[in-house]
Amino acid sequence: MFLKVENITTGYGKKQVLNNVSFEINKGENTLISGGNGSGKSTVLKTIYGLLKPWTPDGKILFEGDDITSQPTASMIKRGIVYMPQKKNVFEDFTVEENLLTSASIYPRKEAKERIEKVYEMLPRLKEMQKRTPFNMSGGERQMLALAFGIVLIHIGNAKIFLLDEPFAGIDADNQELLSRIIQQLSQEKEEERVTFIIVEHRIRFLGDFFHKEIKLNLGELEK
Repeated sequence: MFLKVENITTGYGKKQVLNNVSFEINKGENTLISGGNGSGKSTVLKTIYGLLKPWTPDGKILFEGDDITSQPTASMIKRGIVYMPQKKNVFEDFTVEENLLTSASIYPRKEAKERIEKVYEMLPRLKEMQKRTPFNMSGGERQMLALAFGIVLIHIGNAKIFLLDEPFAGIDADNQELLSRIIQQLSQEKEEERVTFIIVEHRIRFLGDFFHKEIKLNLGELEK
């Protein structure tokens, strides 16, 4: 078993968003989470990543057979699980280079440098902008940096799961196409380096037949 979401009921404060949501995802099974506004799509990603806790004792997140429910971010990253939120996904006051160095700071200096160089190879435009801050970047460039922030963590052999919350939000068609190529490239690596994507997104036309599975939510419940 790769990833299993069991009986998740949760929300924010006293507001319940998800009601007894359960599903399974196999390794390499790229999954689209769909549904209307307020259906709980982003809440699913946050709960998988441990940012929200299940409200009931039977609510669990199992990964490769282990219970990872509500584990801290550092533990998720060590397991190869990375999350890109829709908003507040880069450090506004840091340059591109400083953002990537921050992301790679959990690794030894040599490996951190190798990881950043790999990202620059994949996204050469970021290297050209490495001294700029997000304040001076377009929406598409910022999303490119946010994706790179995650790639630094998952690339080079420890790739497992990448949780993406609307990665194409607010960017133009050219940048949508560029980001979709990078996402597809990561999912097509040789098996030991392949990433399994779980994506919340409305704009999926650039991803073509990328998804193997769709999980539909309606008002916090799985759509039958």
